Amino acid sequence: MFFLKKTDVIIACAVLTASLTLAGFFYLEQPSAANPEEWPAFGHDASNNKYSPLDLINTKNVSDLQVAWEHEEEQDNGSSVLFNPLIVNGSMYAFMPSEKLVALNAETGKKIWEFKPDSTDVSTWTRGVTYHHDAAQNKGYLLFVYGSTLYSIQAENGKLNTAFGEKGKVDFYTGLSVDASMRKAVHVTMNAPGVVYEDLFIVGCKVPDELPSTSGDIRAFNVNTGKLEWVFRVIPEKGEFGADTWPAGARKKNGGANCWGGMALDEDRGIVYVPTASPSFDFYGADREGQNLFANCLLALNAKTGKRIWHFQTTHHDLWDRDNGSPPNLLTVNHDGKSIDAVALATKLGYVFLFNRETGEPLFPIEEVPVPTNSDMPGEKPWPTQPFPTKPGPFARQGFKEEYITDVTPELNKFFKDQIKTNGYQTGIYEPPNLKGSVILPTAHGGSNWGGASLNPQTGVMFVNSIDLPWFLKLTEIKGLEADNHLSGEQLFRMYCGNCHGPDKKGTAYGPDISGRARKLSAEKLDLFIKKGAEPMPSFQHLPQPQLDAIVSFLKGENIVSAPKDVAHKEPYGFSGYDFYKGPDDHFAIKPPYGTLNAIDLNKGEILWQVPLGEDEKLAGMGIKNSGSFNRGGGIATAGGLIFIAATVDGKIRAFDQKTGEVLWKKALPGNGFSIPSTYAIRGRQYITVGVSPEPAKKYRGGYVTYMLQ
Repeated sequence: MFFLKKTDVIIACAVLTASLTLAGFFYLEQPSAANPEEWPAFGHDASNNKYSPLDLINTKNVSDLQVAWEHEEEQDNGSSVLFNPLIVNGSMYAFMPSEKLVALNAETGKKIWEFKPDSTDVSTWTRGVTYHHDAAQNKGYLLFVYGSTLYSIQAENGKLNTAFGEKGKVDFYTGLSVDASMRKAVHVTMNAPGVVYEDLFIVGCKVPDELPSTSGDIRAFNVNTGKLEWVFRVIPEKGEFGADTWPAGARKKNGGANCWGGMALDEDRGIVYVPTASPSFDFYGADREGQNLFANCLLALNAKTGKRIWHFQTTHHDLWDRDNGSPPNLLTVNHDGKSIDAVALATKLGYVFLFNRETGEPLFPIEEVPVPTNSDMPGEKPWPTQPFPTKPGPFARQGFKEEYITDVTPELNKFFKDQIKTNGYQTGIYEPPNLKGSVILPTAHGGSNWGGASLNPQTGVMFVNSIDLPWFLKLTEIKGLEADNHLSGEQLFRMYCGNCHGPDKKGTAYGPDISGRARKLSAEKLDLFIKKGAEPMPSFQHLPQPQLDAIVSFLKGENIVSAPKDVAHKEPYGFSGYDFYKGPDDHFAIKPPYGTLNAIDLNKGEILWQVPLGEDEKLAGMGIKNSGSFNRGGGIATAGGLIFIAATVDGKIRAFDQKTGEVLWKKALPGNGFSIPSTYAIRGRQYITVGVSPEPAKKYRGGYVTYMLQ
């Protein structure tokens, strides 16, 4: 009798696979979390834990990682790369800035095939695709949404799966409450990929945050035929459970409550766990009095039928865009001496909610805490309490307290204190939005956002990156904006777009250079793009059409003044935009760290460590180190005791020690890695790959950078 180490098994499997391939056999198997060599699903597997059992790269040798290969876009394009690549049977499936899906040789980075959707619709694409293996045919298929079309293509060659829908395509409006006349105003797409349960492809969607919108219902399509199989209405119809938490006719006049962050699936129990977003419009809810179920919920649905099993609402009557954008994590915890299958949800508010996976019972008590209800907005009725878990404690600062105000210089400290006092800005967690303005912390950016948490299932420790920057939120009257005929396109661009794209359109750390690309797009596409938004850019559909026309003209090289027109608006109020609270010279109002990486023991409900994630270059130039930075995307955990994460605006990828939070390795990327890495093994060698967005200043067109031990 003899025993093989895990590394020996990996090498043996790799050699066997290679031998079969060289012998002329096409080796294909159903991808599984049990196969440590692959990354077959968004977040690695159905549990969405972003965990790999590979340990060839570990705490002892990670410092030796070097670039194995790079695959760069072939032409200049402005789209960000937010994609979590899949690796199945030696092929990597990845999205490029040119809005093409490509298959790459995962060992060399060489392109095998590419697929360009034929939709004329502007798309933010998705952060991942879903791989489905058809056992009867022994073939693999890739399912994804581009624009408002659901595609199924063959994984081996990138050709349409003609047995699916209409020659490989399904109208993604199918099953939603959007008639043909509303499709231009109510754009529906998908950010995160769906999950496959038996013969069902279960998906969420992205709908407008402003009105008009639609109910972002959860749907299941037949994975082989594209036929719609079931719909769960997230805004219930009259007589359904939860309908009494909305005014009458809510499905016709309201929207949102969609799942845009991704799902987790318990395949053994047949339960899909669905985090839902805020209602539309996000920041003013006089027309949606009540708790608004099933917005801002974690839903447990029967994966076969779509029937609700249980739910928990993390924010009642949301007025702060605190939707659940992080996919949940499935794990088994040791709780009070018992092994309990649990589901964990990290939130924008900086808390983790932990539930019994079957019953929805909280594993740590959750308290309904009284919150302010003194809204001065007409008709607004904020909910009087909000839920707070007693454990674990928050991993992000709660409310913008005076002791948090930056002390980079005495002048800046005084500036922010005077501004808050003079203007009477509210600074609490659940202060209702108003026309005067509020300083919000945590913000709509997080705490945790769509990158979500990674988790080591062997230890029950969660690793979650957090954004710790305050945001200035101010409601604005649409009526006043409609009558304004004095703002030029340049002024409007500076007001709404310049903070991210720069006043000269050349880009900043938070938004790409659009000076050239905007001129190439038609006015119609620019208008649609601005209304729809593109992650992390929000939709600006709430702006009057004359102002949108003026912005488009400025982007096209003109600078007209917006002229008043009769424009029908569904909301009396808009908002000031997703802008961090900053002062002179763009200094943030808060003390560092601006972003953190956190380790949380879900067995005990305790934060183990918290370290800065990233570095602010401006502060570094002032001699202030370990500041942390804005981050977008997420990390992965491995059996080698590591966390790999890029995500930061300083353009680096790092490896952290799971036990201590120490940075063991970091490398500069050619652009920002606002994505989730993947790891895999071929022929006994482990690789780490990450998507990187274009960086015009470095003449980098965007693509993928892959590392291995030298």
